[in-house]
Amino acid sequence: MEYQSSFTTLQSDDGVNTTVIDWDEFRKSARVGDTIREPSRTLRIYDKVYELTASGQHFVVHIYAQ
Repeated sequence: MEYQSSFTTLQSDDGVNTTVIDWDEFRKSARVGDTIREPSRTLRIYDKVYELTASGQHFVVHIYAQ
């Protein structure tokens, strides 16, 4: 999937569909291999890591792109 970063708008290349989601939702839906297009650069997600918090009740999602 391809995302275009214009403020908080994420846009799929599959059609004229525009969906606005928050960062938490983005971290859930982003997948390794996805492309993020910004006005000045294009990034590809190469890793997505889930890390438990110290309490063990929640987790943090790290997304790595270059």
